[in-house]
Parts: sequence; structure tokens; C-alpha cells
Amino acid sequence: MPNGANSVHKQLRMELENYIKSQYFGKTPILLSALNNHIDDEGLLYQRPFIESSPAYVTVQNGIEKACLENWMKEYFLRLAKAGIGVFSFPFAHQISALEAATRGEDLFVSTGTGSGKTECFMWPLLAKMATEAKNSKESWEKRGVRTIIMYPMNALVSDQVSRLRRMIGDPEKKFIEIFRDTCGNEVRRPQFGMYTGRTPYPGVQPSTIQDRKLEKTLARMSFPQNDSEKEFFKQLLKEGKIPAKADMNQFLQGLHESKHIPNDDDAELITRFEMQQFCPDILITNYSMLEYMLLRPREQKIWNDTREWLTSNSENKLLFVIDEAHMYRGSSGGEVALLIRRLFHKLGIGRNRVQFILTTASMPNKSQNDVDSVMRFANELTASDTATRFCYLTGEREVIDGQLKYDIPSEILLKSDPGQFEDRDEVKLSALLSFWGQIDGFAPNITSLEVVYNWMYDNLVYYRPFHELIKYCRGNAVSLGELSSSIFPDLNSEDALKAVSVLLAIAPLAQNVKGSVLFPARMHMLFKGISGIYACTNANCSCSHSEGGLTLGEIYLSDGKLVCPHCGGMVYELYNDRRCGALFFKGYILEDDLGLRGNVYLWHYPGQLMDRRMKEIHLFIPTDDFELPVKQGKNAIRPCYLDVKSGFINFTDDSSVGKKWIRKLYYCNYSAKGRPQIITFPTCPHCRHQLSASQLTSFNTRGNQSFFNLIKSQFQLQPAVPGKDDDLDRFPNEGRKVLLFSDSRQRAAKLARDMSEASDISAARQLFAIAIKMMEEQTIEQSMNSLYDYFCLAAGQHHVQIFHDPERTKFAEDCAAALKNYNRCVKRGREYVPRFTITNAPIQMQEYLLRLFAGGYNTLYDSATSWIEPTDQALMDALDALEENNVMVTEEEFIDLFNAWILSICDMSTAIGHTISDTIRLKVRPKYGDYGLDKDWGFSKTIREIMEWQDGNEREMAWKRVLKETFLDAAQPDNGRLYIDLFRVKPRFDMDHIWYKCEQCSELTPFMLKGKCPSCGSSHMHKMKSYEYEALDFWRKPIADALQGEQIHVIDTEEHTAQLSHKDQRDDLWSKTEQYELRFQDLLQDGETPVDILSSTTTMEVGIDIGSLTAVGLRNIPPMRENYQQRAGRAGRRGSSLSTIVTFCEEGPHDTLYFNDPTPMFRGDPRKPWIDIKSEKLLQRHLAMVILQEFLLENHESLDTISAATFLNNFLENFKSYLASYDANKDKLLLPTGISFNYPVFEKELRKSFDMLKEKCQTHPELFGVEEGAKEGEKVLLDALYEEGIIPTYSFPKNVVSTYIPDIYGKILYEVERGLDVAIGEYAPGRAIVVDKQTYQIGGFYYPGSERRHGQSQTPARAYTEDPNYVKQVISCPECGWFGLMEEKTKRCLFCGNSDLKVTRKMLRPWGFAPRNAESIPDVQLSEEYSAVQQPLYSTLPEAEEMKLAPGCKNIRIASRTNQRIIMLNKGVDDKGFMVCKDCGAAMPGDDISVLNDINRPYKSKYARSKCRHNNCFNVNLGYDFITDMLVLEFTIDDRIIDTRRNDNPWLSRAAQSLAEALRLVASKRLDVEFTELVTGYRLRTGFEASYVDIYLYDSLSSGAGYAVSVADAIAELLTDMKELLSSCDCGSACSKCLKHYRNQYVHGMLDRFAALQLLEWGIAGRKALPIKTELQIKMIMPLANILKQSGCEITANDEIIATGREKTKKVVVYPAMWIEPSATGTIFVSDAYIKYAKPYAVQKILDNIL
Repeated sequence: MPNGANSVHKQLRMELENYIKSQYFGKTPILLSALNNHIDDEGLLYQRPFIESSPAYVTVQNGIEKACLENWMKEYFLRLAKAGIGVFSFPFAHQISALEAATRGEDLFVSTGTGSGKTECFMWPLLAKMATEAKNSKESWEKRGVRTIIMYPMNALVSDQVSRLRRMIGDPEKKFIEIFRDTCGNEVRRPQFGMYTGRTPYPGVQPSTIQDRKLEKTLARMSFPQNDSEKEFFKQLLKEGKIPAKADMNQFLQGLHESKHIPNDDDAELITRFEMQQFCPDILITNYSMLEYMLLRPREQKIWNDTREWLTSNSENKLLFVIDEAHMYRGSSGGEVALLIRRLFHKLGIGRNRVQFILTTASMPNKSQNDVDSVMRFANELTASDTATRFCYLTGEREVIDGQLKYDIPSEILLKSDPGQFEDRDEVKLSALLSFWGQIDGFAPNITSLEVVYNWMYDNLVYYRPFHELIKYCRGNAVSLGELSSSIFPDLNSEDALKAVSVLLAIAPLAQNVKGSVLFPARMHMLFKGISGIYACTNANCSCSHSEGGLTLGEIYLSDGKLVCPHCGGMVYELYNDRRCGALFFKGYILEDDLGLRGNVYLWHYPGQLMDRRMKEIHLFIPTDDFELPVKQGKNAIRPCYLDVKSGFINFTDDSSVGKKWIRKLYYCNYSAKGRPQIITFPTCPHCRHQLSASQLTSFNTRGNQSFFNLIKSQFQLQPAVPGKDDDLDRFPNEGRKVLLFSDSRQRAAKLARDMSEASDISAARQLFAIAIKMMEEQTIEQSMNSLYDYFCLAAGQHHVQIFHDPERTKFAEDCAAALKNYNRCVKRGREYVPRFTITNAPIQMQEYLLRLFAGGYNTLYDSATSWIEPTDQALMDALDALEENNVMVTEEEFIDLFNAWILSICDMSTAIGHTISDTIRLKVRPKYGDYGLDKDWGFSKTIREIMEWQDGNEREMAWKRVLKETFLDAAQPDNGRLYIDLFRVKPRFDMDHIWYKCEQCSELTPFMLKGKCPSCGSSHMHKMKSYEYEALDFWRKPIADALQGEQIHVIDTEEHTAQLSHKDQRDDLWSKTEQYELRFQDLLQDGETPVDILSSTTTMEVGIDIGSLTAVGLRNIPPMRENYQQRAGRAGRRGSSLSTIVTFCEEGPHDTLYFNDPTPMFRGDPRKPWIDIKSEKLLQRHLAMVILQEFLLENHESLDTISAATFLNNFLENFKSYLASYDANKDKLLLPTGISFNYPVFEKELRKSFDMLKEKCQTHPELFGVEEGAKEGEKVLLDALYEEGIIPTYSFPKNVVSTYIPDIYGKILYEVERGLDVAIGEYAPGRAIVVDKQTYQIGGFYYPGSERRHGQSQTPARAYTEDPNYVKQVISCPECGWFGLMEEKTKRCLFCGNSDLKVTRKMLRPWGFAPRNAESIPDVQLSEEYSAVQQPLYSTLPEAEEMKLAPGCKNIRIASRTNQRIIMLNKGVDDKGFMVCKDCGAAMPGDDISVLNDINRPYKSKYARSKCRHNNCFNVNLGYDFITDMLVLEFTIDDRIIDTRRNDNPWLSRAAQSLAEALRLVASKRLDVEFTELVTGYRLRTGFEASYVDIYLYDSLSSGAGYAVSVADAIAELLTDMKELLSSCDCGSACSKCLKHYRNQYVHGMLDRFAALQLLEWGIAGRKALPIKTELQIKMIMPLANILKQSGCEITANDEIIATGREKTKKVVVYPAMWIEPSATGTIFVSDAYIKYAKPYAVQKILDNIL
């Protein structure tokens, strides 16, 4: 291992710090110096690592022989072990116990850690079960029937299990069947397995010839390799269990050709649904949703009939039911799975005693008897055990090392050892180890080799106290370095103790035995985070101020909790900067009403601090002492403004207070960029005068993935190479190194894959560019930039670098091989190398990198002082001669100075290099504001003309222009009327010793000055770069220097592994994209493929999918639950390596902050107690309804999934009601859990009522059921109609799901990206961008595949939906109180306030599918994403008074758990303008004006619709949908006589309610231990006749309802205490990311106020209103307004009270809590504290209105 724990953590830390320093502070010295001393402080960007060693489970030598099994079975398993078929000769004790218990017929619950061989705990019993029956009950074995069901929660795990079964039961050498028949009899039937999921080919009632031929072709491609490399790949796939286990694939395919799905008797595997429907498999692997379908559909009935017959044929026969990953079944969805199992028993006509269950999981609690009881209760409830069934609970027997101590190690020996030496090269390591152990008792002096030292340590470390304690503390337990050091070395000071531990950690992982087993396989858990923005006090005279380079700021903060500086009372605002030059700006908000920028305007901290008022973001430039305005200014003039640092008011016109110490002079520009009217900013930077792109001014928030990528890149490179993969760099360029990444959102995982691959490629390109240019410099014949690609190929070939993506990767590899061959020939013959490739025939990505690195505008080779462009010698001579002919005499140096200035200017402004490079490539590099390239009549930049002192019409200027044009410019190919630099006339330069210059004005770097001035801005303040300035660029320069020294160049390929890419039809494709990437991640490569180095996955990879051994895992955020963390971390360290690393990069937000500050519960907390809900009446009613409906329909030869709802309601409903009335629910005792009172008459009455309402709906709105004449869709099936009404179980039929359809260039759907509607109407709304498989798409419309192929609808596919009342609904609202509802509910009066004048508002459109703008991807740099968010969930029904119960211990809070509540979710677009949607083609963009669709084409591609849609038929809508859910409601009764309940004038009530709702969500999710995004919260204010009410409600985010929200009702007292604790324990001024703010609620950040929430909570619990504000605090609050009031003629004085004196009046001022009704008293002005905190202009106005 090249690096041990200590140095790995240090290197990762340094990487993150260097990145942040160079990328964020490199050009802002004031921040660098202010933060430099703190940036390595523990707790800021990192926490101390935790160390854990995998638990060591007891193994049993010759375990099978010693097992308590019948002799024949022992022999059977020993033979399997000898054949190497999934059975081990040294098994874990718990594997043997599982086999013994299972053969005794016991139920099992196996809960051992990740990587402890849990799968064998059900696979071995399964093998035993089959063999027992085949040997002892031959007649029974001959019958078909499902013997074993293995049920998984997700498809990915099913596929993984099938691979295991192929390797075991279907092994290619047929060893298994030979042993099975030798054991059970030669004539016995072969056991068969089959996977039955949505991926199993293929759906349908009957086989179809077309589909069969497609499947035949696909299977043939997989099974019959054509050449050597395909054969090698096939061999690897076979070994990994990726090939179907057919005895004779050829024979099967011949049958398939004739549409015969008939297996061979010797097939181990059944592949198709039709095979399994006819020939029932012994082992059925499925997931719960498919099991539901199989139970209800007639086509699968034979499977259950065969199984029932098999079970009845012999009373000894039992069904084995395996539930893997049991911890994933929770809450109501877990309850529905338990009831599904009851429906299976009912279907088979069996009791619980005929089923043996094996449950497995990596995480169950096991600390106390209470824990064990909860696990047993869970196991019994999940497996439908009505009488307590004993489960054999196996948690694994851990190895014990106590009682083995012999020696101690003197701490001085540890302290004088250098841990780095034990982590160095082998010879250094050996010398250090011999020296260390040579001083200690017990070491054998004759040891001289490294391997023998390792083996000796493996046998002896436990005898030495420090190592013994290290192993004891860390085995199966994550311990922080701090805890380890104080526990192992209590007598040493903390610094020495830490050093001693780092020595132990450097030595212990080296101990391994002869077989390579590691004694202390350490896992290091590391937490990092970025900075969430930088905030500064505006007061230059602050007592904690910072000054540098003529700039002064008050105290600087790294979090947004401070609105006012605690040191001086100055206002604190967020800092923004121009990333190019480092200029600083304050960011704030002003009201739209203040847009005239006249007089005193208040600078708000957040948008939305006033609910009903619109705000604009504004950027204010912070000038240096010597800043001067430009002499000439155009229409967007920069003007001064004056900020009162005490109050936050700015005066944009009056400079009379300049010079006063509380006034700070800033600059503004009243300019908004096109398409971004909400931001007032600058078109050019006032500091460096560079043009700013739309998003150039940015915060210091480490957003994006770059910080994380740098950590992961280091983690990746610090891994040791994998033995066996370190000697073939062409095939394994990264020597087998891998990292598995986890994100909790698909989009984040997708963006990570894109961003990390891009960052890696551009980083490698930089290194290769430098090597290539250096080689060009070393040639005797001068090389132009046109040859750069050839040298790039040569450099890549020599360094084994594979770069670029398909399809260009192959061409590049060929070019590299050709260049290398050409070079080697030249060397061999002693000839000068002659390049043959040019930029013109380079891959598009090469051309893109050339533009990016020389003309990309940001992070170019110029920006890192690495490389620059000069004329070739020939072009230089030509130009000098031509100038001379024009009477312009210049030296070579003078020419190059001006040429450099010109190149910088045209690269920056026009991206004008490379006349053979297409403008479509420039689109990927620079945003397109005007045209690329130079106009035929181009001119020099203003800066060059000023430096050269050229006036209009200057002859010298004209001569220069002519010469440069003739010598260096050429027309584009093909000609587009623009000019570009001809790369044949220039050359790239590289010289590490070249002197670069830095401009003090604009911070730009340049290789040459122009007449002593900056070529970029014209400033004369230039200096030669100093060594520390070069060091600040190390982040970019060091990798180049390393590559030049011969260090390896890593191109790290990151691919996405999410459900987005698992869209696959097995008839067409061998593998889905995710499966292809899994194979490449395991280095299973086909010809021309390269390994995937990093897999960016979502939760799918947490569980046991086997993707090979790993030593590194990265997490992009703290996962929602500790099981998630422990599962993910457990993926690392499966190779028996000495050190595995887990890097977690924490997000902003309370969840991540909580665990960053104290990671202990996440790293080593106990798993949660499992619970499922089987008591919910709603679940039981759905369950029984499902059973009765299925049985009724079966009798009538119909099926839920085929009969239409209308047919059932019109023809069958009355018969069904009779059937329902006579149904005996007690005939099968197992259908309902015992001990639960179920009232059948009530159920019957409610079900009849539901069906009657459904029938009425069908008659009133036949179009909703697709039954009116000319219906657009087919008729709605009964299954769907019942799901939508919540009449049947909902977990497995998620209908509130919508997809984004990503097409290829021909319109074929490549990817179908699913999302719940609640998230999709925000994340996929038109204007938003999504990333799929590294491509970026902007959503630009609504579309459903195939809708354009309907007859006559190729031009107008959207009409089927835009004219359908299912998809477009009318919303009504009450203008008095804000209530709203759906028009279809025919409400006549407002439910809240009784108002009958209800208004019709904008229609609500339910998306039927999303599609990319113009049906194609978009280059990142051209993307202008438009963000719109889902509003507060709207909840419009009223609670029944009798439902509400007073919460325990509360005076004013009533609580209710309410079922079937209607919720409406809306996205009202940007600025409440909705979305314009074309009713014909479905194109859509945010806005309320038809012009937003001007440049938008159809969102689909079709050969039938080639013409452009004119969007003549548009409407303006909100996106949204309505659904029914259960919710928890807390009703706060508000006494209008005490509390101010005005909505619009008092910000307190809305702030308090919003903040308390957020607090409820956070504490409820923490108590339930679920991710907070599982719960949705909201509030509403309503006015009753006697009082006002605040309803705070909580419901499950999944529309089917997981039962979480309602389940916390019983713990309401604890929740209220938790809320109080959360709100009172923070130290921020209103709300911050440590308490209430997170990414999901960012649109209400300005509304969050923990103090207001506490006051409302206190009122609800105790009926107490807020206490009066102490006078001294009132004075502190009001005095910052004194200056601003004085300017308006009002003097404020404060001694014992506050007095306001106007021209004629004097009054007392009292600040009162905003919660109160406003007090009144003569001669007194009462001002609410909320106005002073959040709405100062209102406070000022209030005082002035009363005094003047």
C-alpha cells in the first residue's frame, strides 16, 4: 500500500483545500489571507476520520463434515464444495447453523454484516431442500410446482441472484447436475429456475412471431460468439453467470423461431414467461410487484395450480420463501407486502405451517432483548404468522481475541517512528519494520524478508497491547482517531497519542497470512464538505475587519446565519465575485416597487422576505481605494450608491452623507441581461472591464461536482494497482483501480458522471497538450499549431492514454497507434519526425479541447501561465516584411507584443481560432452572444487602440489590420462570411521558465505586455509574477509538471448507473446500459471497450449486487438513514485489502450538517427497529377488496388487468354487490391478521359506496373512462380505475409516475426516465435541464411515445391530452382567504370563509410525459436553465370537528390523522407566469406570452411531421395534479384578540407557520429515521367564525402513502419536544442550514424564522404569548435606523426609552413582538419587531407617518 490511513486523509484534505484556494480565492487575496489560517481547521472542510475493521466471523474448519446433517447430505455438500460450486470447505459458523436449522424445518432470520456470506444462508438450504425431495420422494419430485420463491425489492437484485443460480445449478461444466443425480438417483428430473419480472421476455397473453424472432436474434448474438475476441468475452460472461443456462441454446432458438417456448428437460433455466407459464420452475425469482400481477392474472394460473397440486400431493412438502434485504420492507408498503403474502397463501389454499421462511438482511438491531423482540415481531408480521413462530435468529459469531496479551510496546518507540516509512517503497518499508520490531520483545531476529514480516505480524500482533486494543476497538465498530488515541494511550498528550495511533494504523493493515488474508482490513470513513458561501460585514470600521490590496471588509463568515455582525452591528450580506478577476460584490435584493432606484431603498437579505411582494436580486460592486470610473461610459453606466452599514438602506442618488463612517460607497449598474430580468447586475466587470456572461458573477458556494471530483480523483489515484492488471496499460490504463459512487438522486448521479468524466478528460488533455507542445518545441523543424493533433496522438500513445468518447475513441486509438509507429520508425532510422495528422482531421472532441484550452474564456492555458500562441517564424517574417512595405517599422519583440494582445482579444471575444473548425464545435465551448469569428470588416479592441494611441482612420492601424488579416486570417471552411486564425500560421509555445506578467487591475495573466501595459484592460499596474503567485496556480500547473516528469496520466471514465439507463427490452438488447457499465466496471471488456473506472450510482447499488471487489466508495451526500450509509460503506473492503476508504461529501442542509458535526450515529449507530403497518384499516380494506374482486372475476372468466372499468360497472357491478354481501371473509382464517378487529359490514358498505361513486363518475364523465365515441385512448381497465381511487393495494402500481422520453436522432426512444409526479412537475418542468448518460437536455414540451402515430395526429399528438379533462382541470379560488379547489367538485361557497364569489384561475395541466426541447440534446454552455418550483401543497378540505383531539399537554393544539384527503400540487412557473403550451405539438416553455415558443420546435421527431409547428393553438397553464392521501394535521387555535392574524400586513404569522411546518417535517423524519424528502409539509391559515386557525400538516410524499406521516401521531408529545429543541438549540439570527434550511425548501428561505416558530409553538402548548421586549433590546434594534430617519427629518434619542422627534411632534417609540395585536397608547408609536428584523422600510415608514 503506497499510502496509509494518515497520509491518505492528509492528501485528500490538501487536494480539497488547494482546489478551493485556487478556484475560489486565487484571485481574491483579501479572502485568501483572511481564511488561509483557518482553512485546515478541523470541522470546517473535514472531520477527523473514523477507523473500522471488518468484523471477523468465526469459521469452522471442515464445517460441512462437522455439521449436524445426514451422511448422504454431508457427502452431497462436500462434493459441491470440492467442485467449487458455491459451497466452501471453511464456512462461517452461521452458514453451517443456517443449513442445520433449515434442514430441521425451522424458519430463519439471518442478520450478519455486509460481505459475511448471507446468500449462502438461503442457497445451501435451497440445495438441501431440492435434494431431499428428489432423493426421498421421487413421485413428488416428478410433479412440477414452485418449491422456492426468492423475492426481492428491486429488479437489479433479481438479475444478480439469477447469475448466482446460473453459476451454481446451471454451471457450464454440468458438475452440479452430475452430483445431484449421483446423490438423488440418475433418473431424477433436473431442478429448474426462472426469473419472472418486468424484464423477463416478454409481456402479452400469447407469443408473437415478430417478438420471438427479435428475441431469437438477440439470444443468438449473446450465445454464439463469432471470433476470438468474442469467444474470450463469452468465456468471461459465462464465468460471471451472465449467459442463460440452457442445455442446448441452438435447439431452443429453433423452437423460438416457430414461436414454441418449450424448454429442454436438461435446461437449468427457463428464460421466457411463456416457458414458465407452461412449465412451472422449481425456483421462482421475482419481485413483489410482479408477484401481485402473477396472482391476479389468468395467464399465470397454471403456475399456482401446479404448485397447489404439488403441495397437496404430500403433506411433507413445504414452500420455501426467501425474503432477501428484509430491512427494505417498512411502514405501510411493508404492510402491503405482508398482506400480499397472505393472498399467496390464500391462492394456494395453504396455512402458514406449509411455508418455511428465510429472511436475510445486513442490518437489524441486536443490542438488547427489546431489539430482538422487535425483530421477531417484524419477522412474524411480515411472514403472516398469526401465532408466534420461532425464527432461528443468526447474527454471526464474532472472533474473540481477549486473553492473548503478552507484551506492551513503549510509547517512545512509537513516537520516534515515522508512519510514512511503513507506507513507502518496499525496501524502505522493510527497513522500517525490522528497525521497529527489533527494539521489541518477542520478535524473531532471523526474519529478513517483507513477506515473512507480514506473516509473523499476522500471527503475533494480538499479543502486543496497543495493537490488541486497536483491533478490539475497531473490529465491527467505527472509532474516531480522537477516541482511539485517548483510549489506547491515556497517559500521552493528545498530539503524541494521535501520532502513536498513526504509527499503529500504518503497521497493522500490513499483517497478512500466507493465503493473503489480512488481519486488520481497515476501512477509513472520512467526511468532507465545501463552503456554503462567504458573507461579510459591510462595515469597513468593524473591529474584526480585514484589509488587503486596497480593499477592506468587516468580519468574514462562512455561513449565512448572521444578518447583523455581532462585533459591530453592521449589516452582513453574501459576497459574489467575478471569477476571472476576483472583483467582489455584495448580493442583496430590492423590491420591484423600488426599481426607480430613487432615494433610500432597503437592501434585503433574501427574496421572499415579504410574501406578497416581488423582489429583484442586485449586485453592488465593492471598489478598491484607487478605483476610478471609466472616463467614457455608454448606456449601461456604472454609478455610485451609498450603503448605510447600520441599517441596510442604500441611497442611489444622494451623496451628502459621503465620508460618514457608517456610510459605504459602492457601485451599481441598472442593467439586466436578456432572459434574466430578475437580476440587476453589470454587463462588464467594473474592475477588469471584461464582458460578463449571464452567470459570470457567482457566489463562493462550492456548488457543482468539481470539489467532490477532486477528492474522488485523489482517492482513486492513491489506491494501489490491482495485481495482474498492472502490466497491460493499453487494456487497463488505470491498473484496475475503481471507485463506486452513491448519490440519493438520479439527476445528481447523472450529473456526476458527466461532470467527472469531463473534468478528467480536460485535465488529461491539459497534460497531453503540454507534453505535445514541448515535443514540438524540441523539433529542429518548426511545427505549426496545425500539427498539434499529431503530437497529441504521439504523447497519448507513449503514455497509454485513452481519451474521447465513442464513436471517436476508435479513430483516436488508431491515430495514436499510427503516430507511435511513425515516430518509432523515424527514431530507428535517425530521421526527423514528420507529423501526418492535422487539426482538420482530428476528432471533434480534440478540436473542442483546442478551443477550450486556448479560447475557452476560463481556465485556459493562459490562465495557468502554461502555454501561449505566437506566429510561426515564416509568418512572422512575412508580417514584418509586409509592415515594412506599409512604412511601419517594428522589431520582432514589438510585433509579438501586439500580436499577443490581438490573439488574447479575438480568442476571448470571438473564439476566432481555427478556420477549419466548425462553429457547431464553438457552440460547445462559448455561449453564443453574437457571431463567432471576425467580421470581414473587423477592428482592434478598444484597449489595444488606446494603448497604441490610434485614433479613427489612423494609417498605422490600417496597415496593421491589413497585414494581420493577410498573414493570419482565413475564411471559414465552408465559408460563413467570418474570418478565423489559420492554425498553419501560428504555433503553440511552452516554456516553464518564461516570465509571465500579472495585471493588478484585472488580474489577467499574459506572456507579454503591450507597451508596458496590460493587453486585456490597458492598466499600467503590471508586475512579473512572483513565486507565490505561480504556487497559487499549482492546482493546474502541478499535474502538468508531474506528467512531464513521467508520472502516469489518469483518464478516469465515470459512468452513470441509475434507473434512467435501465430501460431495456430484452427482445432488442442483450444488456441495458446499466448492465453494460457493470460489466465494464468489472473489467469484462469486449474488443475496443475500455474499463469503467468509476460508477456513479443511486441506491440500487447499496444492496448485494456483485460488482467485484472494491477498496473505495464515495458518497455525494449523507444518505437518509444509517442503514443506507452502512450498506454503502460496506461495499468497500471486499477484496481483503489492507485499507479501504469511504469519502462522504456533505451537502448543505440540516441533515448533512447534523451528521457532519457528529458522525457517530451514522458510522456506528444501531440499525432502526423494523416496523411494518398491518393494522391500518385502509390497507386491510384494499387487501380484502383485491381478494374478493379477483375471485368474483375468476368465476366470470375475467381479469382485473383486462376488463374495462366501464364494462365492469355497467354489466357486473350488481352481481358483484350480491357476491360481496354473501362473501364469507372468515372462511380463510389466514386472510386477515388475528387480533385485529375488522368490521366486515362497514367494509362492505364503504366498498359499495366507492363503486357507486365510481359508476356515477363514469356516467357523468364517460370521457374519463375512454368510452365516449371516438375516444382518444383505449378504455380504462378496471385495475387502473381502482388504483386511482385507492380501492386496491397501491404499492406495486404507482400511477402518479410520469416519464421523460429521450429520443435518438431518428426519434427512437433511447431512455425513459421515470419520476413521481410530485417531483417531476418541478424537476422536469419545461425550461429545466436534465442529464442522461452524460448528455444534457432542456425540457421543452410534453409528449408520449406513439401519440404522433395515431391516425391523423402526426402534427397534433398533444391534442389527445390537452382536450382531455383527465389532464386539464379548472381550478377555482377564493379571493378573500385564498382557499381553492377543483371546479369538478362543484363547490358553490368557500369552505373556509363562506364567500360565494369564487374566481376561476389558470387551468392546471397534468403532464402525460416530458420531452427535450426540439427533441435533442443541448451543449452545456448554451443552456440557460429556467427554474420553477412546486408551490406549497394545497390542501382544501375542512376537518370534521369530532376528528380533532386536543394534543396531550396542549392548550391550543388539536390533532387529527385524516384519511383520503385531496391535495393539489402546482408549479406556477417562473414569477407565477405559468407555462405556454402548444395544444397541438406539446411544445412548452415557462412564461405567459406566446413569444416564449418562438424558437421552439416540436418535442418529438417523426417522419410524418417534418414541417415546423407554428404553435397557433396555445394556452397558458400551471403544471400540477391532484391526488388523495392520508395526513397528520395539527390545528393551532389562534385567539384574534391576542394575536395578530392579518396575513398581508403582518409577516409574523406566515413566517411562524412556515417555519414550524419545516421543523415538524425535520423532527418527524428524524424520529422515523426516514429521509426528510419522504415527508411533505405545508401550512394554511384560515379564518373561522369564532377564531382563526393555523393548520400545519404532514403527509407522505409518495402518493400511495407509506403510512409514515400518520404513524407519528401517537408520538406527538415527543415531536413537540423535539421541535422545541431543534428551534431553540441553533445560534443563528433567524434560520440557517444547521436548523431549517435545505435544498428542498430554498424557495421559502426568506420566510424561515425559528424564533417566530418557537412563539407559535409556545402559544399552542401553553397558551402563552411572546413576552414584551426589554427596553435595552428595543434600543439596540431601533438605533441602526437612526441615520436613515434623520435624513427624513426625524431624530431618535434613547436613554431609558426611545423618543422620536419630528419637526412638530415628539412621540415615544415601542418595539413589540410581531405576534401581538398592535397595542395602542396616546403619544406612542408601536413598531413590530418583525418589521425591524425583516422589513425595515416598513418600520421606517411607520415612524415617519406618525411623526411628520
